[in-house]
Amino acid sequence: MKKWRVDFNESLHPEPWRDFYARYFPELDRMDIKEDGFTVQSLKCLNHDDRKPSATVNVKSGFYVCHVCGSFSPYRFLVEIAGIAPEDASYFINDYLRELYVKDERTGRYIHAFPHYDPSHTYIPTPGQEEEFEEFIKEAKARLRPELPIVQEYITARGIKYEMLERFEWGYVPHDEDAGQVECLVVPFRVRGKIRAIRGRAYDGRKGAVKNSRFSLWNLDSLEGKSQAVIVEGESDALRTIQALEACGVDIPVVSVPGNNFRKEWKREFEGIRTIYLIPQDDDASANFVRSALAVLGEERCKVVELPWKRGDVGKDICEWLTRNDHTDQELVELIPLEEHQDRFSRYYRVEELLKREPAEPDWLVRGMIARGQKILVQGPPKQMKTWFVLSLLKALSRGENVCGVSFWKTTVSGVKAVMVEEEHSTNALIQRVQQSLAGTCNIVIPHRTGVKLLPKNPEFEDLLKFIDEFRPDLLVLDPLRSFFDGDENDSSVMQQVFAPLNMLLRKYPHMAVVVVDHTAKKPSDVLVYASRGSSVKGAEMDGVIDIRKFQKDEDIGVVVTGEFRDAETVENLSLKFENGNLVYDDGFRINIKLKDSEVRLQKLAKLLTQRSYTQKELTDLLKVSDQTVRNDISKLRAGGFTIEEEGGHQGSPKTYTLTKTPDGWKADDEDSDE
Repeated sequence: MKKWRVDFNESLHPEPWRDFYARYFPELDRMDIKEDGFTVQSLKCLNHDDRKPSATVNVKSGFYVCHVCGSFSPYRFLVEIAGIAPEDASYFINDYLRELYVKDERTGRYIHAFPHYDPSHTYIPTPGQEEEFEEFIKEAKARLRPELPIVQEYITARGIKYEMLERFEWGYVPHDEDAGQVECLVVPFRVRGKIRAIRGRAYDGRKGAVKNSRFSLWNLDSLEGKSQAVIVEGESDALRTIQALEACGVDIPVVSVPGNNFRKEWKREFEGIRTIYLIPQDDDASANFVRSALAVLGEERCKVVELPWKRGDVGKDICEWLTRNDHTDQELVELIPLEEHQDRFSRYYRVEELLKREPAEPDWLVRGMIARGQKILVQGPPKQMKTWFVLSLLKALSRGENVCGVSFWKTTVSGVKAVMVEEEHSTNALIQRVQQSLAGTCNIVIPHRTGVKLLPKNPEFEDLLKFIDEFRPDLLVLDPLRSFFDGDENDSSVMQQVFAPLNMLLRKYPHMAVVVVDHTAKKPSDVLVYASRGSSVKGAEMDGVIDIRKFQKDEDIGVVVTGEFRDAETVENLSLKFENGNLVYDDGFRINIKLKDSEVRLQKLAKLLTQRSYTQKELTDLLKVSDQTVRNDISKLRAGGFTIEEEGGHQGSPKTYTLTKTPDGWKADDEDSDE
């Protein structure tokens, strides 16, 4: 059988390790070097009381050799002799090699001193090669041991469990001077179960390959039958990402590119995969990875997940982001905006299954009002105490009390973390309201007049996203909605763009709920119902709507609250008294709302017109009023935001009224939608 070897490019730097050891042996700068790379003069070993120098350094290979202590790789030297922690030692070596460049005398440009070995891209296997590759990996796997220094360096620095190396068939190839073999770890690249390439990773970070290797995506076969996938750069980042996803109970395949370019031929491997998450490293080469992947796979199904590096962070890849900067698996997984579908038909329910399934109880923040993952609209005309109501909600959530003292609005936890983005009131007004309403609370943050717009490129919105990622609130409040976007609120496409970032937030942070405060149209004379301004998209997006109306009873001020919710009972005409900066329920405080005959008639007229067109005579008969009263009521509805067209009115053609649009955006040609 042919003896295969893992080939590595030689370093382009003549003495790549001289500066590395010079920090421990300053005299190294003045020493002569033999042809084989060892120093002519000896050094005093740092590991024992060396009265007579007995050590030397190979500035070409990086090995430190003491005639008493033995031979040490750079990693073992740092850990066992210099006393540096294993995870720090690996990072220092990688950082040193990463910044080691040499000048190309031909072009005058500086190039990296440790080029990766790039085998031919033409896969022409020799007879029996696949079987011999299998035998090579089998032998390498048998030699792998967790106590090997090269293994310890690799897994410790990257936070990878040894079991992951075993599971994905990593192996070990020892140093062989005669065969010209560098000590390294090896990993197979399989395609349809067959090994098409073998990559090597040397102790000094160089990447090599077995001759005739044809690299494809690593872990390619894991894509079979999946609807989502993650693509990273390099096998180390892939292993670490798989480990994090599995630790969080997420079943999604991870593949890696062997370089920084995504080849067109790999597109076919992603047939049937609807969502692809690209997680690039933080360097210039990664820009080409993202650019080429988007061009090949299509931007419509790719989502680029940027690691949120901060000032002072160290490293550039996923492994370093996690291990060197104290981030957790959960933080990494939460960065990926995973779609709800796990397979193409996960939302296709059989009736037999639904008949047997018990409905799940919502994960309530406030029972009967708002659950995690939901959006609630708090609406009313300006100056109707909507913000006061929200402040009472925040106080209850922070202190674990019933909202406004209402028995059926029980908070399920205390100490809830909340962010209230407030864009309407003056700073003094905000201070006064907070001091009146939020005494004795904690974990509430109020970004005030920051200029946030719900747009992907808005810097203030990006700042808010970063803060949410760090603070991890249970509740996000936006007050008022109109301040967070530009454009026509009656345009459904505009409103869809407004709610898209909120839906993205709830997918990314399913433990969070969102409360949106919004102004309704002002109530004209004799129109009881407040109409929500803008497109009907607003109402369709919400899981609940709370309507606030301010009233005065004798010397007291209060509000009447009406609420409709997807997962809770409707609340009608709940009276709350304003007392010491809070809205509170008081048995003795009741606001009785009595509809005038004209208000009842207006509501009936509006309801009739949503059904079909009516003639003047039909309306006078149904409402039992005069023609003039019908005309007056039509005028009042128009003043309240209803668009009503009229036709006819001359001999032979009776006057006919047609409702074409309501204040909440409903149009006559809309299809019925009952969710």
